[in-house]
Amino acid sequence: MQSKFQTSIESLATLDGFDFSIPTYQRPYVWGDEQLKKLLDDFYTSFKQSDTSIYYMSTFLTKEENQHTELIDGQQRFTTLWLISFVISHLCPSSSISKFLKKENNLRLGFEIRKEVSEFLEALLTDSSVVNKVYSEDYIVKYPYLKNIARALVFIKGYLEQKPDEEIEAFGDFIYHNVKLIKNTTAIGTDLNQLFSTINSAGIQLEQTDIIKANLLNLIDEKVLFSRIWETCEEMNNFFERNARSSFPASNWNSINLNNYIAFDKNLFKYDNNSKEEDRTVLFTIDSLVINSLEQYNQPSKIVVDENNRKSEEVFCRSIISFGQLLLHTYRIHLKRENLPDFEVTFHVNKLITVFKKMEERNNPDEIKRFFHLLWDVRYVFDKYIIKWISDVDTKSESLELMNFNRNLDSYYSRSKYEKSASLMLQSVLYYTGDYLRQYWLTSYLNYLIEKHQNLNANSKEHLQYLELLDNIFSTTENVKDKELSWKLMSENYYELGHIDIKVYLEQSLGTKFKHYWFQKLEYILWKNWEFEKTKEFESFRVMSRNSVEHIYPQNPEEGSKTPKLEDKNILDSFGNLVLLSVAQNSEYSRKSFTEKKGMFFNKGGAYDTLKSYYIFNNDNWNATRIEEHKNKMIEKIIKHYEKSN
Repeated sequence: MQSKFQTSIESLATLDGFDFSIPTYQRPYVWGDEQLKKLLDDFYTSFKQSDTSIYYMSTFLTKEENQHTELIDGQQRFTTLWLISFVISHLCPSSSISKFLKKENNLRLGFEIRKEVSEFLEALLTDSSVVNKVYSEDYIVKYPYLKNIARALVFIKGYLEQKPDEEIEAFGDFIYHNVKLIKNTTAIGTDLNQLFSTINSAGIQLEQTDIIKANLLNLIDEKVLFSRIWETCEEMNNFFERNARSSFPASNWNSINLNNYIAFDKNLFKYDNNSKEEDRTVLFTIDSLVINSLEQYNQPSKIVVDENNRKSEEVFCRSIISFGQLLLHTYRIHLKRENLPDFEVTFHVNKLITVFKKMEERNNPDEIKRFFHLLWDVRYVFDKYIIKWISDVDTKSESLELMNFNRNLDSYYSRSKYEKSASLMLQSVLYYTGDYLRQYWLTSYLNYLIEKHQNLNANSKEHLQYLELLDNIFSTTENVKDKELSWKLMSENYYELGHIDIKVYLEQSLGTKFKHYWFQKLEYILWKNWEFEKTKEFESFRVMSRNSVEHIYPQNPEEGSKTPKLEDKNILDSFGNLVLLSVAQNSEYSRKSFTEKKGMFFNKGGAYDTLKSYYIFNNDNWNATRIEEHKNKMIEKIIKHYEKSN
């Protein structure tokens, strides 16, 4: 009889003999575009490095009876793996990942109380029309649990369709064999409901960032001071000035102007010098402990701003990157300044300890202090010039914004949104089309801002000019990896535009293989140079997550439609006949005729689906001639932008 937890490292391949069920206390599937893209980007980056590399995904917790496994924790990831497996097997049935879909003749993944989910997954394997069916309003109202699963399927399909056909089979094989999961199996008799509750209410775990902080502070003096600098920077889901006020409460805030933040001055920023606070970040060794002298351990607390005492306007934010990612960007800027080479390992937060090991080995207290000061500067310009997710208190919705800040009479800083600007729109393009886990453009742009910010506004033309140049270089360079390119762009005079011929690329008939970037970049160009009336629909338009390519002239017109089938696939899959939509938007149009889509576009209210669609639906009809004209016009606008920016 099993009397304790058991742990093993598994892959989808080694789990072949198991089936899995989602117990009643698990929430529905909730993953969205951002989480899906992060995972797929990570898988694909690891796959491109080497098809033999190992990627450790996460842990999952199970209760097992023979080979039936109940997932106590990990259903979001497991469901995602099943959906990825389905899409890859649909695109390339020969990939070994298709084996994960079923155990013998039964579905690999079951849901105890949501039979409609199991039935939907089962139907996916036998009925190709079921994905379209799930988007009907009646179906969603009846089975709301399926909405996020259906959207995830379309996102994954759109992501994979951009990859070369010849890679799909090997990529599926890589995920099947090389993605590793740590399986923890409960002991017999464990109270599963209590265990699940404990898992989801557990305290803060020690992270790699905490270990790095401790290791670096252990090599310098003034540990408490530099620990406060670190703490000011690490809470990414709050504004920098709020963190600083919490970390340095003894400062005379009436004498501190926001411009003083860019360079840390310990004569300005003070904590309580009379406190007997001891630094608890230094690592210790077991043999240094005297057991009888040990005090009760208290978990060091993260910064929590007392919002009840704050007198500035309520604004809540969420960062587009984690603190670990900020550390990596900062360390690369630091290495460049120190005339040291870039770190060689993958840019990933799970490599933080390895990346910072060399700094620890150099054991140069002055260099470490310079890094802490640089971290302060980077976090300052990040908050002042980089987009954030901002929550609307009333609607609870989020939007990407650039935020302005002003000091009130009590020396508190209030945050307000800038008006929609080209800088906001272009940063949104970079965010959505880049690798969510790396965002390499930030290394180069943050380095530029530290040197040349001039205390200008976040939407200033000067900074936009550099950002456009940065983006143009990234988007036209194909023979240099983004990590290397972002390093080169930190050199003072590196302005070499890449060699991709935009016109040649966009004149191809790639259909869903077109890189989503070019659709999003075109939206930015059309918005910036809008030549029509600025209606309320235009004013409401934003660059947002769009991952589903829609053919305006339908590939397979609806039965009974007066629209004839367009036999010329080159025209059908032309850039001129395509728009990039959100999953929900694409499902609305489906196989409808141009006339029906046009009516839906202009009558739905809210924001325009895309600005490219506006140009298309301003036509009275849509045929091969109009498609070619539209393609040429859009390519001309893109090329003009690149010529003007360089």
